[in-house]
Amino acid sequence: MSNNMSPILRQLYWPEKEALRAHLLRLGPEERRGRFAWAANDAFINRYIDNLEWTLSTYRAIGAFVDGELRGVAECRISRNDWRWDAELAFSVESAYQRQGIGSELFRRMVAMARNRGLNKISIMTESHNKAMHALARRNGMRLIAGPEVEGHMELEGPTPLSVAEEMIGESTAWWYTGLSFLSQQLSDPKEETAEA
Repeated sequence: MSNNMSPILRQLYWPEKEALRAHLLRLGPEERRGRFAWAANDAFINRYIDNLEWTLSTYRAIGAFVDGELRGVAECRISRNDWRWDAELAFSVESAYQRQGIGSELFRRMVAMARNRGLNKISIMTESHNKAMHALARRNGMRLIAGPEVEGHMELEGPTPLSVAEEMIGESTAWWYTGLSFLSQQLSDPKEETAEA
């Protein structure tokens, strides 16, 4: 991770799907197993992105950007079960950026976002040997059920004015830093000098 910039976490939107594709394609075999429950090949990842129904009512994503590059993602697929709104979460962090708190912050932000949108329950599905994901889920209050795959579930409380304000401030700050980062890159890039005639 860059020493001069902390990761910027913010929501992702449909026009950024190519950044999501590039991030998922950069994942190694272990990270792909952690995200998809198998070492998904490039063709599978490309189909996943091409077929992704990115509507705000059914899919949300939060990205962690380091020096302008998407290095970690939390995804949320929303479904309605009778009168309840539930969601399944999935996480991916590139290997060089793991064990630096990005996964924990993505988890925390995604729980807050789900809560603020009135979702009733969130869940994860992960492989039994993915101890890092199990620990992350437990730290954030999930109840885990062991089996061939490990399921995690958490009932959510409704939003509060404080939780909504926290998300709004976090998003606004992230976009401010995104603009500042872009401006800094533009100012620091050397300009090609025009050759004298």
